[in-house]
Amino acid sequence: KKYWGPEVVGDKLLVLPYWLELPKEYQNKKVIKIDPGAAFGTGSHPTTSLCLEQLEKISLSSNKILDIGSGSGILSVAAKCFGANEIYAIDNDYLAINSTESNFRLNFGNLDNLHTYLGPFDSLVSQYSLKNFDFILCNILAEVIKGIIPEISNSLKIDGIVILSGILNSQKDEIIKLLNASNFQVNDVSSKKDWVCITAQKIL
Repeated sequence: KKYWGPEVVGDKLLVLPYWLELPKEYQNKKVIKIDPGAAFGTGSHPTTSLCLEQLEKISLSSNKILDIGSGSGILSVAAKCFGANEIYAIDNDYLAINSTESNFRLNFGNLDNLHTYLGPFDSLVSQYSLKNFDFILCNILAEVIKGIIPEISNSLKIDGIVILSGILNSQKDEIIKLLNASNFQVNDVSSKKDWVCITAQKIL
């Protein structure tokens, strides 16, 4: 608590530790309150901030979102702030699911429109038939991303968009090749320090 202050991300967002008051100079920002707890994702790591910066460029109004590896829930909260209608959050760590739910409640006062699932993505997709998403957000290790790109494609609508982060610069080309093989067109690649974030659209 002593060392963590408000953090501006992109043009529109402010990540605010839940115990702090909103400083006056940030009144015009969209505020995401976060209790960091035990789960990854406070907005300060490049992989998270790159995702958030992509999200604010896109209209999520009334869309159905899947957050794979939700961690603290920061991307799910941001998606709701930007107008998403239904949010599905997956993590294989129960602490992360608890954190996602508590941070969602912290920001919106309830868990309306949030659906959480505990377990690995590939088995949950088949168990609950998680399909027809407008957007999929995925900020996890690139090694895991590589193995689930085909399932991500199956879970998206045609023209649906995936935002992938957690990828090192040295892993970028391999991920792009796998995306192209699964009928994705890469729309944007952004980078910060040694990390990249890839935004791709399902075209078939």
